[in-house]
Amino acid sequence: MDKALLNPLQGLEADENPALLLAQRELRQLRDTIQALRTELERVQASRDEAVQAAVTTAQDEARQLRTTAASLRDELQALGITKAEAVQAAVAAGHDEARQLHGTIQLLRDELERLRQENADQLEKQSRAQQDELRQLRGTVAGLREQLEKFHGR
Repeated sequence: MDKALLNPLQGLEADENPALLLAQRELRQLRDTIQALRTELERVQASRDEAVQAAVTTAQDEARQLRTTAASLRDELQALGITKAEAVQAAVAAGHDEARQLHGTIQLLRDELERLRQENADQLEKQSRAQQDELRQLRGTVAGLREQLEKFHGR
């Protein structure tokens, strides 16, 4: 680029015009200000980029920790589900076993009750036969005594 375009006042004598000197100083100050502002802008942008990178890194770390926690909780929940299923299965098996034992006990008690009923029926039948036999004997005795009484009284 042409130097005259970059510094349009270059080549003019500084002694010639105090206004020109003032304009050159002002231009230099403006350039220095622009340079300082550019430097500050670059510093702020670099700082912002670092802050963004730090925030991204923090967010990624947090996301990774959350994924790890979620996976851990999921594993624990699955383990609890398996434990619960095993406990339910064991309880059901124990319940079935207890029910089977109770059915066996009930059947034994029914068999015992039936045996006792049969023994009771047999004893009642024996007692009934014994009473009938005794009654027959007593009737025979009564009949024999009547006959003797009738013979004695002469009838």
